[in-house]
Amino acid sequence: MDLLMVKIGQPSGNDPRRIDYRPAVEGQPFECFRLGDLRHRVGDAELRQLEQLHFDLVIGCISGRGIHEVDFARTEINPNRWLHIRPGQVHRWVPGHYDATLFVLEPRPNSPHWRSGPRIIELSDDDLLDIEPLVALAGHERRTDVGTDALRTLRDLIVRWLSLDQPDPDGAGSDLYCEFRALLDKDVIDQRAVSYYAAQIGCSPRTLSRACQRDAGRSPKQLIDEAVVLAAQRLLGLPDTTIAQTAEALGFLEPTNFTKFFKRVSGSSPSEWKEHNL
Repeated sequence: MDLLMVKIGQPSGNDPRRIDYRPAVEGQPFECFRLGDLRHRVGDAELRQLEQLHFDLVIGCISGRGIHEVDFARTEINPNRWLHIRPGQVHRWVPGHYDATLFVLEPRPNSPHWRSGPRIIELSDDDLLDIEPLVALAGHERRTDVGTDALRTLRDLIVRWLSLDQPDPDGAGSDLYCEFRALLDKDVIDQRAVSYYAAQIGCSPRTLSRACQRDAGRSPKQLIDEAVVLAAQRLLGLPDTTIAQTAEALGFLEPTNFTKFFKRVSGSSPSEWKEHNL
């Protein structure tokens, strides 16, 4: 069975190891298969490596309990506690005794902002009964007699049913703050000035500052710095990416400047962070 719809690229220069969306059947908008089948195909050693996804992945636990790591935060998953990983996040499979249905969805334009780290989908027993036919139908998406339009409709049902198209339900804050966080996701590698984000949103830096203080308890500059550190961690955690390469990729002229910045914001140096987390 042809399961895995991605290509795995090895680092080149400053590029981190990444997994891109590429369906086994060209043009398919999603794929659905079992974690057990993926383990059998690629092996546990491959799954334990840190990877950066460039598509949406939903891990729907169907038996047992497990732990999964997203953006270096670990969280429990079980049949009532599913996990959504969004494009750009770094994740790692943690060995455990559980199986899951995996939904892999092509990247969607203008996806809503979700906070960094794992996003949990809480499901009641009734919810699980309701979604069971959808999961069963999704598992047959490789049938050659199912057209692309029908598959896109099924993909859209999955997205809506699991609320993947909705903003953060855990108190995302005002529209202005959410727009700022979404811009951070997209632009923080190249843009670190508060004035840039305020101009993109169409407000003054002072108005943006008030929104951030009200909704997050921190200034826009603090949130920008935290986003840069997360971007650095995502790079540092991937194979063959050095501190010097990470500094260059993030626009620091000297690795020493990057190290000072990283330690000031996170409380540890890049090398200390790598030793503790990898």
